[in-house]
Amino acid sequence: MNNPLSRLPVVGKWFREPVAGRVYHGIDSIRRRASLFHYPLRAFFRAVARTQHSEIQAIGLENIPPDGAVFLVGNHPNSYVDFLNLSVVLRHPVATAAKDTITKTPLVGGFLRDYALLVPVSRVQDKEETGATEEERAAANEEMVREVVELLVRGRLFNIYAEGRSTDARRLNKIKLGFMMLAIQAEKAYDFKLNLRIVPYGYFYDRINKFQSSVCIIFGRPFKLRSLVELPANFLSLSAKEQLVYEKKLMLAGKEKLQSEIEKLIISIHDPKLVYLIDGITAVYVLSPVKYMGPFENVREKYALCKMISETIQIAAKSEEGAVRVETLNLLLKDYQTSLAEARVADALVRREYTWTSLGYHLKGLVMGILYAPLSFYGYLANVPSRQAARFMRYYVIEVKKRPMVDGDEQSILAAAAAGAIAYPIYYIVAYYLFRHFVMPWMNGFLSISTHLKDLAFLPAEHPVFLSILGATGAVYLMARLWRFSLFHGRRFRQGVRFLLDAISEIFLRSKLQKLREKRSELIDAMDFLIGDYYH
Repeated sequence: MNNPLSRLPVVGKWFREPVAGRVYHGIDSIRRRASLFHYPLRAFFRAVARTQHSEIQAIGLENIPPDGAVFLVGNHPNSYVDFLNLSVVLRHPVATAAKDTITKTPLVGGFLRDYALLVPVSRVQDKEETGATEEERAAANEEMVREVVELLVRGRLFNIYAEGRSTDARRLNKIKLGFMMLAIQAEKAYDFKLNLRIVPYGYFYDRINKFQSSVCIIFGRPFKLRSLVELPANFLSLSAKEQLVYEKKLMLAGKEKLQSEIEKLIISIHDPKLVYLIDGITAVYVLSPVKYMGPFENVREKYALCKMISETIQIAAKSEEGAVRVETLNLLLKDYQTSLAEARVADALVRREYTWTSLGYHLKGLVMGILYAPLSFYGYLANVPSRQAARFMRYYVIEVKKRPMVDGDEQSILAAAAAGAIAYPIYYIVAYYLFRHFVMPWMNGFLSISTHLKDLAFLPAEHPVFLSILGATGAVYLMARLWRFSLFHGRRFRQGVRFLLDAISEIFLRSKLQKLREKRSELIDAMDFLIGDYYH
């Protein structure tokens, strides 16, 4: 392998100079640099991600070193969506390990590899689909290792999902050793002077399988290989067998370290028996007026509260006294849910609070929703094909083909992206035709009779094509931008309608709702006491 250390640029200079005997970490310029086609592709990824989610936030971005070789290693709960969301919160281009079935996809595979910085990994579970032999897989993965090492040394952020596959399980799956193998190979290639940092991170989805859910990405503190196992000073002069012993120790220590670090970041439920209770309590408690924390301002607050509930219940369940209180909490939850079903009302109606502030908020939402309806409809109309294509594909994969939800979500994202890629060029052609044949004649007539603007009448007459292209571009861009606008005001309008309907229901169901609120309050108080006694 050629030594890229001798080709690293010096920040702030336009020339290159050799760097001998050390790793130069002032390589922020390289980290920012990518192919010209990468940036519009990343902008498209970000648009898709922001369409899928109402809010995308990050915690701990300051834990990512600003320069040098950095390895991002996270869990993988939501297939392609995870990569899209990561591209939103990171400022720098990031290379990502991906299964080679993606990069081998006709037409788009090579484009994604070159410009989305996807590095193909040949997996055992994909050999039936790819038809690759063991020798071909081994050669492909050796090339992948060389490419990753080169990227790390050049200062690229490199991302890999430690579980090796996407799963929507409620806990972190077994960590694979592949990321440690790559890290060790990179350090060995440069005498353990690379100073590689591994940054663990995890995802939090408030409603993982729902459109317009919120997501938070949490980055932990970085750690180095040398902090895991004490290596002898003459490590590289040892025999291959002796080196292998230390490498195995490094791999196991790195696996355990990463497992524990990601577990600290995500909401992981180890006991399947507690999943129902934690989900039920979270649905009631998180959506309740928070006594001490105030209202939710963003998904980061929701993540903190959900994690607190999960950890409290799991900690309490480990002790004899706590297990009794957890079982009591479970009985209270079941009783409340049974009462809701018997009364045929939703928890949203029970938790509803009627104040002058909430009345003003919802009335404003109703009025603004009506006033902005034309703009909202314009933005909503543009994205109907993508949304419906995603919904149909998800239904087809999960309900018809009986595949896991992860597969359905994966296919729905691809369907949405494909539908958008087809629909928007059609929108552009239609917009150009309308501007060319309807707007330009009207503009010409208007400018001709205008007292102050008649000098501009030559523009639509002499440059109809240019103005039509400009108008079509603006119309399609506005259509895309108004999508989130339509979602926001549509949601506010629906909330206002629901508030008025709930107010009417309150008149007829007052006695039932009072009893349900007492049970709900008892459930929340029990959870409050549990948090106070077991959460630290």
